[in-house]
Amino acid sequence: MEALTIIKSLVAYNADFDQRIWQSIEGLSNEQFCADYPYSHGSLRNHLVHVASVERAWITGLQSGQRPPHLDPLEYTTIDAVRNVFNEMRGNVISYVDQLRDEQLAEILPGINLARWQVLIQITNHATDHRVQILRILHDYGQKTFDQDIVNHFWGR
Repeated sequence: MEALTIIKSLVAYNADFDQRIWQSIEGLSNEQFCADYPYSHGSLRNHLVHVASVERAWITGLQSGQRPPHLDPLEYTTIDAVRNVFNEMRGNVISYVDQLRDEQLAEILPGINLARWQVLIQITNHATDHRVQILRILHDYGQKTFDQDIVNHFWGR
């Protein structure tokens, strides 16, 4: 099996479970979504903008060697605004991976000092870490949560 197949499956897992997060968020008001939470990045909004911002930085770095400034969560005041920027970044990750060839994964990138495959694993692992935090906040708001084991993605659950 090619390494790119594995990377693509991790990216697909992220996209799948991110959409499940958005389904759980649907029952919240904008006020709940933006309300401070005493852990990590605070509100659900802040967590999701953080994930989008970090992915934007990594993908831009992979494409151009430059890293843009982080997105400011305060510029996103509604669930829809955050969902739009988040889905745009998730789409950028998918598009980037879709155009890669297996042999490109091992390339060490100047300024990043990591191989492409390492950056892509970091993107998926970082998103998984924050989904855990987001799921806890959603649970505390009484929203439906789920087990995010990757095997559930593989089984189509």
